[in-house]
Amino acid sequence: MITIVTGKINEGKTTLLKQIYDDRKQGDGFVSIKKMDGSRVHSFTATKLSSEEQKILLLHDHFYSESFLSAGKMGPYFINLLTISWIEKSIEKMIEDKVEPIFLDEVGMFEIRGYGYDRILRKMIDSKLDIIFTTRTEFLDQVKKHYQLKDVKVISVSK
Repeated sequence: MITIVTGKINEGKTTLLKQIYDDRKQGDGFVSIKKMDGSRVHSFTATKLSSEEQKILLLHDHFYSESFLSAGKMGPYFINLLTISWIEKSIEKMIEDKVEPIFLDEVGMFEIRGYGYDRILRKMIDSKLDIIFTTRTEFLDQVKKHYQLKDVKVISVSK
């Protein structure tokens, strides 16, 4: 079963995804936690649900330094290549071990264009395991079309 949690920006998609994990006490995956520096977004940290291990996934260009290994840029954010690799390898192991459900936070325009989590999300879908991921409401139809998703459960978050 594929479940998509959808909502607008800052409506609680990540919070709900983590709550589903906490309530079920099974599965594994990743959520992206927004880190602030005062009133500015500093970064988004990928957090593995089972271990709470964290690594910087996206870093706002205002805080960028040369020591940050970037795989490119999405809006004002640099993407950490090493963190993407860590997430992919971790999820590949989850698929191999038949962990269910597998959680992934924030699939969007980057994936629709073939970047970011695109490769690992395709593997998750192909695995036929239970997966739960988030996407913004504005991308839901495009994500379903891009990944040819027909029979999915959609949970809408609204404030």
